[in-house]
Amino acid sequence: MLGLLVQDAYGIFSEVQLLTFCSSDEELQQHTRKWEGKSCYLTGMKVLQRTTRGRSPGLFSLIDSLWPPLAPLKVHGRSQDSQELDTCLSAPSFCYVLSPHAEEGCVEPLSEDSLSALYLPPVVHTLRDILQVVGSSHRCSFSARVVYRRPQIPSICDSKQREWWWFVTESSLQSDPDCASRVPRVVPVCITAPCLLGTDLISALNDGFSGAVYFKDAVRQNDTVICAEHTVLSLQQLSNVDGVDLGQLSGPVKLDGLDSTTKVNTLCTVKGTVVGVDESTSFSWPTCNRCGSGKLERSQTNRSPLYCCQCSRAVTTPVIKMQLEVFMHCPSRPHGTIKVKLLQGSISALLMSSSIDDGCYEVDSVLGKEVGPLSCYVRCITSQPTSWIGIEEICLL
Repeated sequence: MLGLLVQDAYGIFSEVQLLTFCSSDEELQQHTRKWEGKSCYLTGMKVLQRTTRGRSPGLFSLIDSLWPPLAPLKVHGRSQDSQELDTCLSAPSFCYVLSPHAEEGCVEPLSEDSLSALYLPPVVHTLRDILQVVGSSHRCSFSARVVYRRPQIPSICDSKQREWWWFVTESSLQSDPDCASRVPRVVPVCITAPCLLGTDLISALNDGFSGAVYFKDAVRQNDTVICAEHTVLSLQQLSNVDGVDLGQLSGPVKLDGLDSTTKVNTLCTVKGTVVGVDESTSFSWPTCNRCGSGKLERSQTNRSPLYCCQCSRAVTTPVIKMQLEVFMHCPSRPHGTIKVKLLQGSISALLMSSSIDDGCYEVDSVLGKEVGPLSCYVRCITSQPTSWIGIEEICLL
């Protein structure tokens, strides 16, 4: 379903719900060029409801981004000949939700070329400006590179997940940080089911895409961005905003270091010394040396003890993988407990001097070893009864 937000000459807003589906990003762009900013004639509409701010906060955050109007509004019972622009108008408190009747309803542009005087095109910001200038709960548009996604799922279309977190950045955040402003290098973006994802973007994401995405009419919420209803995500992107080239990063993605200001659900780099191992969560398992699958069964033949259910072959030399969570002392956050769930590469490097052919190791062999810097996701932070941080090592896209 495609939704159009329309405003009449009297300043009344309506959301028109069209039973129109876009099979590609190009088709979405065609609909955008056809309707957005154009004066249209609506016929055969039925009123589904009269919604308010309390019922539809997401819709009204978009309306507020278009208020006050750029052109004088008509007033019932008054002459419009000499009306001046009133910038002190109260923001709308209601909005109609319309739907065209099956056979006679339609939305037709009055002109294919000219734009309405009431149309306010989306203003594209850098992420730094969004965090410093755009107010909370206000709409914003930007282009950014996705560097991490959570949860890591094989297909967005097949998932029953209703919410995803993307972590994005661009060149305005990757420059040397301003200590006074404390602008993060990476911004969490919450992708909710009601937002509109272009089909080309969905296909790219399912193929492991890690490039730039254009976020149109997202909602800034404190230090995060929310993509909710009326937010459109696509592969269409802008390469230059206010003289800043957003399409190119000068080097590898940089994350903020773990310190006393680090918040939950953020990315950071961690470096420190191993002071303990959580043996209750540590274990190992064999995997197929061909496909990497852990779905192994006992073989019925004497030639090989294991059989891979994924690639249907005997496994003669299984690869041992491990889960290992360690406690670390980090000079950047010396007070409190820091627990890190390590990736396989870091585990192998940490246990390099230990005998781990069967997945066993001596705890004393890892104590005192330096680890990092690691790219990590902050899962949880608690302060009671003592300071405790749970983080997870990740691979950036």
